[in-house]
Order: sequence, then structure tokens, then C-alpha cells
Amino acid sequence: MGGGALLLNAGPSGAQTAEPPLTRDAVTSDVLAPTRSPKDQNITIVVFQDYQCPVCRKVHPDIERLLASDKRIRVVYRDWPIFGGASIEAAKAAIASNYQGRHAAFNDALMRMPGRLSSETIRAAAAKAGVDWARLQSDLDKHKGEIDALISRNNRMAPAIGLQGTPAFIIGSYLIPGGMDLANLKETVKMARENPGEPEMPEAAEASGM
Repeated sequence: MGGGALLLNAGPSGAQTAEPPLTRDAVTSDVLAPTRSPKDQNITIVVFQDYQCPVCRKVHPDIERLLASDKRIRVVYRDWPIFGGASIEAAKAAIASNYQGRHAAFNDALMRMPGRLSSETIRAAAAKAGVDWARLQSDLDKHKGEIDALISRNNRMAPAIGLQGTPAFIIGSYLIPGGMDLANLKETVKMARENPGEPEMPEAAEASGM
């Protein structure tokens, strides 16, 4: 794994879009996106992921090791389910688990679940994570519109910032498409803290060059 970190600083492309401007806050802050926010946070990582993406699964343990060793990192999880129906089902369930405060555990269990996902293995991951299944089903129904809207935002946002697949990371002002190992993650966090410029988002979905 690994790849070059690119400073996120793309200008407008001139293309027209009916979508609202893609601002930094729109990407790094979303009231519905599951977020881990330690008290003394001083850097944000946005993770675009799919629970069936093999590279996402490979990098997940290193993300957990990074968070265990650095208690000042805020993480925003952007579910971008591009690997089919089971990915969508898992993403919706993971988001819904946030309503009962079990997202971190459920996210971990889904990422560590071997093989392709199914309704049965998603439920098994929920049980492993201590998710109340009846509550989860209730929240999926009660918050269906909100959950669907969040996934739709993620689906629009990822290509709008130049992403072509999962995983991808925004670490401070750096955009990193593709997988990273623990050393890469730590180095990019260090660089982002030393260069705390705000990422500038493209104004249209066709913007690139990041």
C-alpha cells in the first residue's frame, strides 16, 4: 500500500452544476456522518470506504492502530458503497448503528468480517459489535430518509473531489486516493499538522488536478 499525498488545492473548472458548492465544511463536517471526536483533537481525517473493498479492509487495522496511538485525531467516516447491494446494506446499517452509539465497534466488526458480505454476515457483525438488532431495524426505518440522503451526498461528493474508488483519505489539507499503511498514515498526519492549510474544494463535479 501507499501513495503520494497531494495537497488538496483545486480551483474551479468552469463546469456548471446544480449541486450546491462543495465546501470544506460540507466534506469534513456532517451531522449524520459517523464521527470519532476526541476531546483534544487537532487534525481531521475523512475516510471514504466500502465494507467490501479489499484495500479498505487491509488498511483498517492500521487506521485503528493510528487512532490508538494518537488520541488527537478526529475521524469522519464517509460510506461510499460501490461494491454492490451488500455494500449498500452494510453502509446503511453502520450509519444506523450510530444512533445507538455502536458505530465504532460495528465499523470494526464489518471491516474484519471475512469473505463477501451478506445479510447474514452483516447481522453476525452487528452481534459481535454489541449492536441491538431490533433497535437497529427501528432506526433504519425511522431514519431512512436521513440515511439515504447521507449516502447520496457521499456518492456525489467522492467523484466531485476527484476520487475514482475506495479507500481514499483527506488528512488535513492532503488528499490521498488509495490505500496507506501505518507509516504512511503517521507521516501524512505529521505533514498535515506542520502544514495546516485548509483544503479548497472544487466548485464542480468535473474538477480535478488534486
